[in-house]
Amino acid sequence: MRRPRVDLAELDAALRCAPAQGVAQPARFAVQAEKRATLDLALDHLLAQAPASAALPEAIALPAQGSPLGSLKVDTERCTLCLSCVGACPESALADNTERPQLRFTEGNCVQCGLCASTCPEQAITLEPRLLLAQGGQARKTTRVLHEVPPYACIRCAKPFGTLKAIENMLGKLAGHSAFQGAALERLKMCNDCRVIDMFNDQRQTRITDL
Repeated sequence: MRRPRVDLAELDAALRCAPAQGVAQPARFAVQAEKRATLDLALDHLLAQAPASAALPEAIALPAQGSPLGSLKVDTERCTLCLSCVGACPESALADNTERPQLRFTEGNCVQCGLCASTCPEQAITLEPRLLLAQGGQARKTTRVLHEVPPYACIRCAKPFGTLKAIENMLGKLAGHSAFQGAALERLKMCNDCRVIDMFNDQRQTRITDL
């Protein structure tokens, strides 16, 4: 995603302005090598200086164009947990779970680049530019689950593999294909190991020794 050009003269003038009157203590952190790290420190400092009586909103909406902060909305009816978005995310904001079919998200890492949305084959992801202030800003740093579905159990050994929705979608699309009829279609319901074993034990399969 292209970022809007920055007017250096306006930026320099803004940096020379007097400190905001609402900030009781000046920040004492040094500018970090990564701009993102500096931004996080600045946000944490401003939140820490907010008056205890101030009623802060849970989140502040930001402009869609060029926002460096934000969340994601996942259409759970479309998402099959193929995890293409996880592989596309350059900041590790999206992650899977090795224990169960889950899509997890850490909002503080998200830079709203849009790669996840453009990579998603189901078009199930929408960007939500915002600054999350919940829990004093700690919610931005907490990993939460965006989507979770039951795993699909192998019909031969009952070992979980893939996701229920992904396998059902695949079966529906291939059911009418001539190459996936009868036993061939049933093998799609098996894990990789059982699929190989079933093919080897199938007496109807042509073997190299028969040629």
